Amino acid sequence: MLPDFFAVEVIALFLAAAAGWYFARRSPSRPLTPPKPLNLEYFEGLNFVLNEESDKALEVFLRLVEVDDDTIETHFALGALYRRRGEVTLSIRVHENIIARPGLQTGHREHALFALGEDYFRAGLFDRAEELFKRLANGSGRSLGALRYLLRLYEQQGEWMDAIGAYERLKYLVSPEYPTAIAHYYCELAEQQRQAGNLAAAREWLHRVRAEQKHFPRSALLRADIALAEADAELAVRLCRRVVELHPHLLPLVLPRFMLALRATQSEAIASAFQAWLQAAPARRADIAYAAIVAGLETEPFVVECLRDFIRLDPNLGELVPALAGEPATLAVPQLTSLAGALGRIFRRTQRYRCVECGLGSATHFWQCPGCRSWDGLSPVARLEVVSRASNL
Repeated sequence: MLPDFFAVEVIALFLAAAAGWYFARRSPSRPLTPPKPLNLEYFEGLNFVLNEESDKALEVFLRLVEVDDDTIETHFALGALYRRRGEVTLSIRVHENIIARPGLQTGHREHALFALGEDYFRAGLFDRAEELFKRLANGSGRSLGALRYLLRLYEQQGEWMDAIGAYERLKYLVSPEYPTAIAHYYCELAEQQRQAGNLAAAREWLHRVRAEQKHFPRSALLRADIALAEADAELAVRLCRRVVELHPHLLPLVLPRFMLALRATQSEAIASAFQAWLQAAPARRADIAYAAIVAGLETEPFVVECLRDFIRLDPNLGELVPALAGEPATLAVPQLTSLAGALGRIFRRTQRYRCVECGLGSATHFWQCPGCRSWDGLSPVARLEVVSRASNL
């Protein structure tokens, strides 16, 4: 039996085509001549679509586009339908056939080129997609959409210089969807230079970040990495502390660097500042324990100091641990150390981060979500999830 959602799409396709045919016949620019009936082959093609005979439907509609000018909008709808169903090869044939028509209106040609670019992008033919979108980005009626696709394409391929160029052009046309994106592009270039050992060039890219985004956490963490590489542990500590103050949800990313810096410095003032974190409210202590376990620091002594608060405040562990081992306040240090190690092993097998935009779960932190491609969307999962979310079943 035909799925309901597909039937709705086909009905919508028919209604759109019929409406286009009607209004085209009623256009003031046309002489008042008796309307001719819709081509019978059109209904034959719709029947093939309804019966999911895609190849037969395609052949019918490709014939129609050569015969009846009023069916071109139907072809655009059909191509989009094929693409949504994953039949990209058929969608490409539809749009290539439209482009090949002599005397095609400029608006229809640009529409067909843009749709063909979408087909190529969906099929992973990025070179062809880039060529079409670059062509459309230069003064066509589709320049805005073309620039957005170019940005996605450059991000996906890690071509950060090209991404910066597309972003700069796009922001003159519309407010950026993700205002922090260009700062991330600069950070990507800085990270490439840092890994290559060119720290001076990395710092130059990070200077550009400051011009785009103040107090940007990713650039601060990169500056901390550079400080550690240059044996400036005190600067790394200050940078890490600042990130935590402004962006506490990034604790799991900050703590490993913070611990490296603390071990490298002999400053008692800096060490005591870390102790001040542990003397804060129970909720802060619980957050520190959770972040440390997520970051793989569950064996650190300070985790044991915070673990009782973490267990008590967690809705799941607050019931499980007392039932199995006793009240957290009565647990000895060896028990707490063993429990922290067990939690660390559990967290490494589960989704520790989740995108607030699309809900994608990940065991690894990404600045850009691999699912929806949004920036800064991944945050640590709040506490331990004993039962999987319904969306992951």
